[in-house]
Amino acid sequence: MKILFVNNGLAGGGVEKLLNDMLPLINESGNYCELLILFDDDAKYLESLRNNGVKVQIVPKKIYKKGHFQRILYIMNYIKNNDFDIVHANEFPLIYYCSIIKMILGKKMPKLVMTEHNTDNRRRHIKLSRPLEKLIYRNYDKVTSISDKVQGVLLDWLQPNDRDKYEVIYNGIIIEDFRKSQSYKRSDLLPGIGEKDKLLCVIGSLTEQKNYFFMLEVMESLPDNYHVLCLGEGPLKQKIISKIQQKGLQKRVHLLGFRKDAARILKTVDVLVIPSLWEGFGLIAVEAMASKVPVIVSDVPGLSEIVGEAGVKCSVNNIEEFVQAIKKVVNDSEYSHELIKLGERQASKYDIRKMTENYLRLYEQLVKYIDI
Repeated sequence: MKILFVNNGLAGGGVEKLLNDMLPLINESGNYCELLILFDDDAKYLESLRNNGVKVQIVPKKIYKKGHFQRILYIMNYIKNNDFDIVHANEFPLIYYCSIIKMILGKKMPKLVMTEHNTDNRRRHIKLSRPLEKLIYRNYDKVTSISDKVQGVLLDWLQPNDRDKYEVIYNGIIIEDFRKSQSYKRSDLLPGIGEKDKLLCVIGSLTEQKNYFFMLEVMESLPDNYHVLCLGEGPLKQKIISKIQQKGLQKRVHLLGFRKDAARILKTVDVLVIPSLWEGFGLIAVEAMASKVPVIVSDVPGLSEIVGEAGVKCSVNNIEEFVQAIKKVVNDSEYSHELIKLGERQASKYDIRKMTENYLRLYEQLVKYIDI
């Protein structure tokens, strides 16, 4: 099979990490895939994919800057000029672009797949967008969701007649990379850290969804020997820096930016905290559990499902619950050890190879349908 993935870019988010891990495995399976992205700004995984033999095509900047129509035309011509069996779209606006292209190409369009990654988005808060979304999703041959809750919310939103084309395929990680990773010396990560200091970690883009401003309020309520490492980049960086300074947390909140050594950092910290406002899956939670690190998360759909009983769940934006949960996990070694054991078992459910096999099975079913 020849598969084209289309994505916005290759920044350091969860979708991009999944593509970075999965696409080489598809090529290893004897099939062929390539990736088409709208832009290469901040493309953290571009070199990695190319080094692993994955072709990455970037929409020329002169085309991208001309707007939606020219982007759609470029992608359509790229599909027409290559003999793809499957086109797999991720993220808005590409799920719209590919649906529109299918309306134009009709039967000449390869089988069309998309993945729904979140339990919420801004479009679902605009009443008039529902009829448009129904039309857009109707054009897909298969719609996958990354968790049961993501699919449930999507079906409630669309109320489709053809529910059989909706399927859940869980995300996955390269579990061994996290199990076998080596920890840093804590002082190498954070010079001057003492033996009695507690080391927390938050990983995710610096966006509203990841709830960093709330995490700063949690840090204000924790003792002075608690530090947090924040891994990620994003549009809220300067506002977060300003808020850190306003609260006088410069010595305890450490912005490390995007890091490719997250596996080693996870092995070094005492606990991972995910205070997100919403999450379709929570890939970093699986990475932490595979790294034998306790996780404390917001009790939101998708994330709660993936963590199961292996993580501590706190009410969204409840400072006191998060503070007490963090204190208990880092100070009660027996409790922490039990969470770690549960987490190891939970993480084993989400292997990237199993995820890849499930997508290949889905593609094969669609291609077989074409042959019939």
